[in-house]
Amino acid sequence: MRVLTVFLFVFFMAFGEEKGAKLETSESTYPSVKVVYDWNLRSPEAVDKALNYIRNHLKAYSEYAPLEEIEITVVSHGAEIPVFAKQNEKVFKKIVERLKNFHDSYGVKFYVCYNAARAFGFDKKDFPPYVILTPAGVAKLAALQEEGYRLVPAVVHDFKPVKEKYGKKK
Repeated sequence: MRVLTVFLFVFFMAFGEEKGAKLETSESTYPSVKVVYDWNLRSPEAVDKALNYIRNHLKAYSEYAPLEEIEITVVSHGAEIPVFAKQNEKVFKKIVERLKNFHDSYGVKFYVCYNAARAFGFDKKDFPPYVILTPAGVAKLAALQEEGYRLVPAVVHDFKPVKEKYGKKK
């Protein structure tokens, strides 16, 4: 009887797997890496969703590669730039709190293109200390890639209508 129990246990462990996709996990799922997010977003409001990518990136490391290191940098050179301006801190309170939290808690660096900032009428004094102004965002992206950073383009989508139409039905 004991042999039959062991045999059935081994059989079900080998062939009784749950059907569906497998989750990739291993000692080397996510190695230490430096990444730069390219933000050229359509609006300041899109920053909230773009920050979700960074949150997910950090979460992947904390859950699946806790001993590895990740260095995250953002280069902002689009219509999202006003979210960084001090004058808009109250308008984008939740987003600004998230930006500061990512900077303070995880060391995320936020570079803002000075050319684009001036196009919005902003100058150096208009930004908080956690923002690093860079003369040209595209040049900073190239320079960071030369320093070994991996480029992550931030493509922000509104998933809600797609989820409603094609998502898993309850």
